[in-house]
Amino acid sequence: MARVLVVDDEALMRTMVEVACRRQGHEALCAATLAEGLRLAATGVDVVLLDMLLPDGNGLDAQPQLTALPDAPDIVVITGHGDGDAAEKALRGGVWDFLMKPVRVRDVEETLTHVLEARARRQTRRGLELEPGQVAGGSPAMQAVLAQLEQAAGSDVNVLLLGETGVGKELFARTLYRNSARASRPFVAVDCASLPETLVESHLFGHARGAFTGAERAREGLLLAAHQGTLFLDEVGDLPQAIQGAFLRALELRRFRPVGEVREVESDFRLVAATNQDLDAMVAEGRFRKDLLYRLQGMTIVIPPLRRRRDEIPLLARQAVLRCCRRNGMEEKELSPLLLDMLCDYDWPGNVRELFHTLERACLAAEQARTLLPAHLATGVRVAVARSRAGRGGAAGESAPSSLSAAPENSFGRDGLPAEGPVPALPTLRQWKQEAEGRYVRRVRALCGDDARAAAALAGISRGHWYELLKKYGL
Repeated sequence: MARVLVVDDEALMRTMVEVACRRQGHEALCAATLAEGLRLAATGVDVVLLDMLLPDGNGLDAQPQLTALPDAPDIVVITGHGDGDAAEKALRGGVWDFLMKPVRVRDVEETLTHVLEARARRQTRRGLELEPGQVAGGSPAMQAVLAQLEQAAGSDVNVLLLGETGVGKELFARTLYRNSARASRPFVAVDCASLPETLVESHLFGHARGAFTGAERAREGLLLAAHQGTLFLDEVGDLPQAIQGAFLRALELRRFRPVGEVREVESDFRLVAATNQDLDAMVAEGRFRKDLLYRLQGMTIVIPPLRRRRDEIPLLARQAVLRCCRRNGMEEKELSPLLLDMLCDYDWPGNVRELFHTLERACLAAEQARTLLPAHLATGVRVAVARSRAGRGGAAGESAPSSLSAAPENSFGRDGLPAEGPVPALPTLRQWKQEAEGRYVRRVRALCGDDARAAAALAGISRGHWYELLKKYGL
């Protein structure tokens, strides 16, 4: 039996869902407002039927909060107002379907059947074997990516990984490879940006002895080296145009002719490609073949940048520091709360790669110190965070004095200027925010006890973030 939540201000729609759930043996929860719907969703549901236009807001605005719940429910958006932009936003945000009113009971029943079948299949998967310290996967955005990787690992479909420089596209490609049926066969990585244009054909397809000046012996190409394994083409957008047609044919037929050879050879390789470029724009500009792009897009997985999954930063940072210390024979180091706050405030334009390099430098700068502090970070990182905090009027993360609330309200006049007489010491805005956060965490802990799932749902954060807060405040 599943728990189904319908959030709709129309009583008829709520009744319809109740009828459909009763017929299929599911429990139905009903809410007429967005606020009530979020409260019920926090108790744990499998499916949310969500109206867009509600008395207290737009249902789509609550989509991130719903997907951030510990057991993220599948969402079906229902509306009586046609809006192409809203439909695109909903579908790109990961909703299961977008249904237009009027909706019949049969439509609800069919949708629930398909959603719950897919949900059951996901829950019975064995899960991905992840590289420790490289792929955290704690945020909702990364959970969606890992679910796609797991789907791809169960097939031989071509996969295209998209993401900014430094997000770890090769790490995800290797994760896909290790969890596939070809894990015991070769993984051949090719950086298309570094291939010499005059020899790219020879590198990919191989060549016969004497095929060109300097070819003193025959050479096996990278495609043949990946036989029965996985070929990873990094920066595929840099593949020279002159070779794209020949590579497309090899990709379609799994057959190709080495340079200088008469006969073709076969290679049963699985292709995973990656790029940080806009291939659609390159196609429009005539710099990339459209038919090759179609072949690459068997399954497209977009890896979000680190700034969109900040909840993962503390875990990645601790694992990176631990790995660095062990590799360099150092005593294990702790990360101070101030440093963690600074890491979470930085935008990381270089993504995970920049985070790892920054922390490795910090470990070396700290020398024999047991705890990493903001002063150990590169100046550029500290300057960027300082500018960001100054622009938004301060940020949480610095320790607060216990006398935070002791200053009397009449210490200041009506015009906001100090009143006559001595002005008591006041905490900084950051210190005030820190103590307020600590009080909030303790109150949530008192309400939910050791139930991390309920506490995270109540606070509107991931369980990983909740555990970080507990550790931060010694709870």
